[in-house]
Amino acid sequence: MASDQRYRVIDRLEAGGMAEVFKAEAIGLQGFKKRVAIKRVLPHLASKEAFIKMFLDEARLSAKLSHSNCVQVFDIGVGDGTYFIVMEFVDGANLRGIIDTLKNSNRPFPYEEATFIAIELCKGLQYAHGLLDDAGNLLNIVHRDMSPPNVLITQHGEVKIVDFGLAKASTQLEKSEPGIIKGKFSYLAPEAAKGQEVDARADIFAIGIMLWELLAGRRLFMGKTDLETVQMVQRAIIPPITRIRPDVPPELEPILARALAAEPSQRYTTARELGADLNAFLFRYGNHAVTDFEVADLVRSAMEQRRREREAARSTGVEEFLQWAEQAVFQFQSIDAQNDAGSIALDLDSFGGGRTSHAPLQLGGASGGRAMPSAGDLSALEEPPGANPVAMGRTVPTATPMMSPFAGQSLSQAQAQVAAQTPPTPVEPATQPAKGSGLATKIGLVLLAIGVVVGGLFASGVLKH
Repeated sequence: MASDQRYRVIDRLEAGGMAEVFKAEAIGLQGFKKRVAIKRVLPHLASKEAFIKMFLDEARLSAKLSHSNCVQVFDIGVGDGTYFIVMEFVDGANLRGIIDTLKNSNRPFPYEEATFIAIELCKGLQYAHGLLDDAGNLLNIVHRDMSPPNVLITQHGEVKIVDFGLAKASTQLEKSEPGIIKGKFSYLAPEAAKGQEVDARADIFAIGIMLWELLAGRRLFMGKTDLETVQMVQRAIIPPITRIRPDVPPELEPILARALAAEPSQRYTTARELGADLNAFLFRYGNHAVTDFEVADLVRSAMEQRRREREAARSTGVEEFLQWAEQAVFQFQSIDAQNDAGSIALDLDSFGGGRTSHAPLQLGGASGGRAMPSAGDLSALEEPPGANPVAMGRTVPTATPMMSPFAGQSLSQAQAQVAAQTPPTPVEPATQPAKGSGLATKIGLVLLAIGVVVGGLFASGVLKH
């Protein structure tokens, strides 16, 4: 890889409690440019061994995926004291953004397009579930975080799965403890909500949830608290979709019922089986043909809504100024251990052993585990109410993502806390990055430059107090 290749940041796409994502350009020789997305660990987490292991798990696993329905990873590196992943840039919106756009305009999600999207997800998951290593052994990949924010759809209607950060695979560096659940609570399978072992059927359950929600126009499992939500998932009571959407053919009911069966043994065994049944249903009972073109129309509506909201923000002039400052601060360099001391190649296999517990919510009486924000997801988790849509249809939380007050507790402990109305244990503030780090120095220089520029504008009369 050429040592002079750089990643130039263009825009900030999203930020969570643990990582942030940028739109960038890979710049190489002879004017070569390629649009990419860069997922960067927040600097204050770069020194946390357990989190970095989890981040490298995602990079290591995602690098093995090469399928049109999975977002690809191109590069991984470390520079300025933090870690980053370079991956495919998806120019479009995520499924949550599309759902919100239709809901805000009082339009139901067409059941044909909803079914088509579910079929495409089945294709990507079937590939991931059946992926083999170089020796021909099954990797046993389970995504475990299938949810609308992790479904990206391009403006051309291509459906892609992103963020295998919580995936379980036989090659994982960071192993999960029995009784520990990961992922968004609303999209867990019942066995995951009970702290039991999960397999590919947990992802199938999540596809069933998303399809049901697309059709119903509301959430399936959403309690007033995280504990209520988990209990709803454990019970797995599924209202018939035809009672909510009479226009949906009743022939879809048995497919949804099997995908959302509480007992894994009663569920579809593979994503391929679910996809085949959905495809047959769509062929027989769809009112119109569905292709990428029809899905693209939905995506463009969401993108237009996001564009209007961003233009309104830009009218204040604040966003352009912040983007300029970000571009001045962040410039990523690709891996080249021999030619650049500030950006070194990573040996993913060197991070073995010595696992550290980082349990988001503990059920079933398992012991130990400390909480990490937002259930250990590497991207923004459940969007808080009032979050602002950004590029790719994803969201930037307006405040630090909330941590469940029950994180790291057993189910009985959480129930006792609710009964006693005990206030949640306060979350300790995140450790700040060490003074004098490369990133901190750059930020200081940029802030100094900003002060000089603004001072000059005041002195010249361009700006007034």
